[in-house]
Amino acid sequence: MAVNDYIDINLNDVPCQFDYTFDDTDYTLDLYYNKLNDSYYINLYDENMVPIVMGEKLVYGQPLWNAITDPRLPLVNLVPFDEDNNENEVSKLNFTDSIQLYIKNVDEVSDDIPTDNTNDDNDVDDSVSENPSDVDFNEYGNDKQVGGDNTWN
Repeated sequence: MAVNDYIDINLNDVPCQFDYTFDDTDYTLDLYYNKLNDSYYINLYDENMVPIVMGEKLVYGQPLWNAITDPRLPLVNLVPFDEDNNENEVSKLNFTDSIQLYIKNVDEVSDDIPTDNTNDDNDVDDSVSENPSDVDFNEYGNDKQVGGDNTWN
């Protein structure tokens, strides 16, 4: 029996689209399977079907949208994992069997962890470089060198 809350998904319905409410905000989730790499992916839409995140792969033990900062994201972590710790990846053989898409609250963040950039103890210089060569640099050259001259306009 599951200790944590999870989203109940029927694999026979995949690909599927369903509505879910997190913290009184409605979202639409679109779950699909890619048989070429045996992976599940999810799209997230707001209540007006405006895309927020598209093609997020379900990775075992990793919260969805963890590397994305968007204020429209739900204030919960959706994490595919196995409460018994018998699995280490999400696949067609174990998803919704031993691995579920669990819902964890984000508000468990400790108050002593700074959430802004006002106190960077290790950062000695917050200035932006005034040297234009730093701004234009990339591994292929600067903006004037990449693509040649613009004789087409």
